[in-house]
Amino acid sequence: MAFKPKMLIFSHVSNPSSITGAEKLLLFFCGQLSPFFECVLVAPNEGRLTMLARQSGILVKIYKIPLLYSVYTPGAHLMNEADKLMTTPVFRALTKWIASEGPQVILTNTCVHFMPAAAGKRLGIPVMWQLTEKITDNGYAHLSTSLIHQYSSWIISISESVAESFPPEVRQSKMTVLPPSWSESDIQPEAWPGWRASYREKLGITSNRPLIGMISSFLIESKGVHHFIDMALSLKDAYPDAVFLIVGSVLDPDYERLCRDRIAWSGTQHRFIFAGPQDDISQVYCALDVVVVPSVVPEGFGLTALEGLMYGKPVVAYASGGLQEVLTAAGCAHLLADSGSTASLAEKVRFILDQPDQGVSLGMQNRMQAQAVYGPVIYQVRVNEMVSRWMNEHPGWFQATARTAKHRAAPPTRRHKQGRRTRKKRSEAGLRRILPRTRTRRTKGKPTRRRASKLRQRRTSARRRKA
Repeated sequence: MAFKPKMLIFSHVSNPSSITGAEKLLLFFCGQLSPFFECVLVAPNEGRLTMLARQSGILVKIYKIPLLYSVYTPGAHLMNEADKLMTTPVFRALTKWIASEGPQVILTNTCVHFMPAAAGKRLGIPVMWQLTEKITDNGYAHLSTSLIHQYSSWIISISESVAESFPPEVRQSKMTVLPPSWSESDIQPEAWPGWRASYREKLGITSNRPLIGMISSFLIESKGVHHFIDMALSLKDAYPDAVFLIVGSVLDPDYERLCRDRIAWSGTQHRFIFAGPQDDISQVYCALDVVVVPSVVPEGFGLTALEGLMYGKPVVAYASGGLQEVLTAAGCAHLLADSGSTASLAEKVRFILDQPDQGVSLGMQNRMQAQAVYGPVIYQVRVNEMVSRWMNEHPGWFQATARTAKHRAAPPTRRHKQGRRTRKKRSEAGLRRILPRTRTRRTKGKPTRRRASKLRQRRTSARRRKA
């Protein structure tokens, strides 16, 4: 039986009603690493992620850990915050728990999941730190990259955009750029026409009406929901049949109310659909004619954009961060809008809507290019190259398990028992060499004489002091 190194994989979230791009990527990553490691997913609570992981045959454990959000938006006191976190009872308990699990390797997901990396460093366990977001460039980003470098044995970056925050020497010595991918078995192109018709019927939209949508795990300001709405309002008169779909969970009720009020003031509530979170996001992509990703902060990659390309949809996004990287690599840089400009965003969507097929041929061309750059085959090649590099440069990460496997595979026999007794004697002899000698040698089997000798020594010393 082949024994594999045990890897504890720490997810920073496990949402109960939806699954984020970072969670999707982590689940896919677990599956790709399973030939090399015994993967154990550690999540803060039960949710969609843990349910899907168990369905995939991945062992799941629940352990809630505080996050260090300052790594994403660093300030001058980031290092002090990290040091303070490592003095807490929560950190000591986590370190003890990880030690009891006995992993050969730890992987922590997203930059804010600091504590598993710090605990691994404290225990001398190799730490892989997977980064899925671009650290905020506010003048203190070097503190975050320094912290990540200090507490990691290897860094896995989701994109070149994320990697560029690190010094060249770190990138060369301990970093792999590993963009996300997908499983072809989940895509099912033959089912797309049926999914499209089914979801549009559910929404009450006929097949000939243009459907433009944005998809996000959560409707928050950084995802640019208000930018999508402003873009849509500028297009509504030119395209009276167009409908605008917004998918995602409400995290900030005040922000959602602001967005709805924006629509209400225009009197076009009937043209917008807030669909909430969706269990089957595949049907949503199939129903759309255009996918818009209006994030107002630089994304680490932009998994929504990649998913849109996977389903053969034209994707419009702001030209920043990982979104610019993925759309350029997929051959659709001409659909990148000026960052922060809703007018530019509307112009790119108008270009698609003015085509007779509403971008169908364009979307399929982009899918073929995305397949060549980000498809499952190239992803597996990148993973294999990364693991091979680990084996060549850090064979010790794997050798400990090999020794353990040798002992597990051997059944206990009389000869082995004798060997254990011999090893025990040798270890006792080794301890005698390491431990300092006491002044009075303990003689086994004569405790009374030893006590009497000490008593006489004390009395003699007392008489000499009196004299």
